[in-house]
Amino acid sequence: MPQTQQSKFFLGYWILLAGFLLFFIYSGVGFYAFAVFFKPIQGEFGWGREVTSIAFTIFYILQAASSPFIGKLTDHYGPKKIITLGGIFLSAGLALLSLTNDLLSFYIGYGVMGLGTSGMGMIPVSHVISDWFRERRGMAIGVVSSGLGIGGSLIPIMIGLYLIPSFGWRTTYQILAVSSILLITPITQLLIKPNPEIIEPHIGASKQQKEELSNSSEVWTLNSALKTSTFWLIASSFTLFQLSQVGTTQHLVNHLTDIGFPLTMATTIFSVTSLTTAGGKFFFGYISDKFKAKYCAILSFLCGLTATAVLLVLDTSSSPLIIGVYIICMGLAVGGWAPLSSMLISTSFGMKNYAAIFGAFSLFFYLSTGVSPAYFGYVYDTTHQYYYAYVLSLVFYSVAIALMLATRSPKHKNL
Repeated sequence: MPQTQQSKFFLGYWILLAGFLLFFIYSGVGFYAFAVFFKPIQGEFGWGREVTSIAFTIFYILQAASSPFIGKLTDHYGPKKIITLGGIFLSAGLALLSLTNDLLSFYIGYGVMGLGTSGMGMIPVSHVISDWFRERRGMAIGVVSSGLGIGGSLIPIMIGLYLIPSFGWRTTYQILAVSSILLITPITQLLIKPNPEIIEPHIGASKQQKEELSNSSEVWTLNSALKTSTFWLIASSFTLFQLSQVGTTQHLVNHLTDIGFPLTMATTIFSVTSLTTAGGKFFFGYISDKFKAKYCAILSFLCGLTATAVLLVLDTSSSPLIIGVYIICMGLAVGGWAPLSSMLISTSFGMKNYAAIFGAFSLFFYLSTGVSPAYFGYVYDTTHQYYYAYVLSLVFYSVAIALMLATRSPKHKNL
């Protein structure tokens, strides 16, 4: 029917655009911007790297603690209202950060931001995308989550090379606060649409994915999902993955400048790696429609392991090829988590209570995300290098691979 075709094209792809832009903002002003603000704030107040990194930990602890609640609210009220509320909290947190005078106010600002990013982040956005794209779900989430990498590349460059040098870090936080609310509100209100009653699935899904979608058609509740080994293996493997890669990413500029790279070069490597994650999200989104998501996750973990091994031998005399291997491997590794975690949860447990189950998964995922930079900061403050943090990361990646290999499709016990 013409109307169905029009709805399929107009609504579906406008929602993809909305998700891309929301992730662009979430990533650029939340996750990646912290690394650029790190040294200016540390320099002004004289804080150590560990205590400065605790702000990032609090950011993700609040995001983690609120995730199950956000998941249930999203299932009940729909993603549109939750994303709007999240945008308000994000902007409020940025505004509070511009008033920082001590550690407590710094921590409070990032805590409020954590609540905001939980409300406008992966849980509600992946929910609405998964509702609209039932078959080419991996590709759709890969396209949307590429906004995380592109935002993480472009916004830190703008902040680090223009806004902070021109206006200072306080005014930069204020600019980000105003810009965020002015962008998030119209994007959400104009482009995010409620779950349609009739969805015409995209043609071309693989036989593999159709079987997975059929297997996940049972009605899984949060409680029944928590009783399966599948949930805990997925959560544990991605927890170890985050413990490894987030600290590496957030301390990359610090590490590179410590070993002799100029700040501009270190920032460029950081930004190009962030941009590469956009390609990683698209790549893993695409192949997760063709192959089992767990094998795609293992490939992502292997990329992270390789990138970390490169950092152990990298120095200013290293060839551009070695730097390129790091950029590509870490970009692919970081790019994998968004489409792959969503695919693993949705294909294992279905969409009926997806947000609640993904919210429970996010509790562990975001806790490890928050702990990782503080742990890396602790290692640096006690040893004056990141060597032992990188070595432990290699162990974490290896265990994550073993756990993912052990993952099987869940069996519903309440049938």
